[in-house]
Amino acid sequence: MDEDVGPAATNHVELAASELFSIPGVATAYHTSIVVNGEEFFFSDSGIFSDRTFASHQNSPNERIQLGYSIHTGTHLLRVMQSHFKPGTYDLIRKNCNSFSDCALYFLLRKRLERKYAALERLGQAANADFLRRFTKGMYKPNPMAEDFKVEGVIAAIDKLLESGDELPCDPEMPKSRPALSLGSHVTVVGLRAADEFNGQGAVIVRYNPVNGRWEARLNLNGDIKAFRAENLRPAGELVLEPGDKVKIHGLKSNQGQVLNGLEGEVLRYMHDVSRYQIQIKGGESKALKAENLVHLPKTE
Repeated sequence: MDEDVGPAATNHVELAASELFSIPGVATAYHTSIVVNGEEFFFSDSGIFSDRTFASHQNSPNERIQLGYSIHTGTHLLRVMQSHFKPGTYDLIRKNCNSFSDCALYFLLRKRLERKYAALERLGQAANADFLRRFTKGMYKPNPMAEDFKVEGVIAAIDKLLESGDELPCDPEMPKSRPALSLGSHVTVVGLRAADEFNGQGAVIVRYNPVNGRWEARLNLNGDIKAFRAENLRPAGELVLEPGDKVKIHGLKSNQGQVLNGLEGEVLRYMHDVSRYQIQIKGGESKALKAENLVHLPKTE
């Protein structure tokens, strides 16, 4: 009788790495990300991002290292890691891009990230906060949301999931489109509270900064470059909606989509990786929809 061989490992996995800065004779800081079938996955202050332009490496990583083949897809990786690497939990030392790469590699290949890529983290954990702030020119601020994070805790959770034999979370209907944020993208600043004078201003993305996990954009008005969380940027000219806004769906052309036209729903979040809003449809499930297929409904008293 034939043995149950299981799924074939056909998904190509790479490590992308770029040097950030060095302390001569002490340590070198790296930014890393995981590449599955040509699609990059990296951890930022706004959670896990994915794209095919290598935006987190300014479009050109210093290294692309072939690591092997996995039975798991990039979609599997995203779904499994999202609960462990949530928006707002990024910390340069305690929970960063390399923490994500380490856990992602373990999930995909049961391998761990090479130690040299995490040398600065080990140094930072041994140093005091004043040293780190001074060395990063004030950019590093400890994030209390990352205080209890442990890579080994995520590794243990991955082991438990894989050994359980449960079906991995996956959304085969997840739309694929150009990410909202990439180098050179024109954007509008939205939703700032502490610096609301910037809201509504146009800007251009100039780089992704792995030190703070944020996107740097040059403001059209005065040329200043500011760092923003992804939540505070939208593609220029696109309808701006906030979580909680009420909308009506219109203009969908597919047979499945036409059924949704005319239905109302509530905005849950903006999905930068696919340039769409996640809408909770009244009395139904949530859908990822383009801004052009939504009408903002006025608030009712």
